[in-house]
Amino acid sequence: MATSITTLSSQFTDITIVDTNTDENIKNDITQGTGSVYSTFVQNGIGSTSIFFKIYDATSAVVGTTEPIFIIKVAASATKQVIIPDGMPFTTGLCYCTTDQNGSQGAGGGYSSASGNVTVRMVTS
Repeated sequence: MATSITTLSSQFTDITIVDTNTDENIKNDITQGTGSVYSTFVQNGIGSTSIFFKIYDATSAVVGTTEPIFIIKVAASATKQVIIPDGMPFTTGLCYCTTDQNGSQGAGGGYSSASGNVTVRMVTS
């Protein structure tokens, strides 16, 4: 399983995103619109290096060109969870990826070792 999106309830607009195959390839406009990110959980299954999970406010983003609105560093073999009670709005679209570059744009030459080793869970609206 790579990416799944689940609506939590018909009473709410919140959805969960679970991606078990996050890597340097940007997942573009994953929610098909605007909203907010309320929580992010990133599990780094790579034992030898830190990773950087990046969120973009765009319908289409390019690593090294598009500026992320949020970056989370996760140490090797670690897990990091960020809760945003009021939500972090994305007004264009929600894109994300995982890189081994810590800069705000950090292109790098690809990062295929992340594939299958990094899991991301988000609650959005």
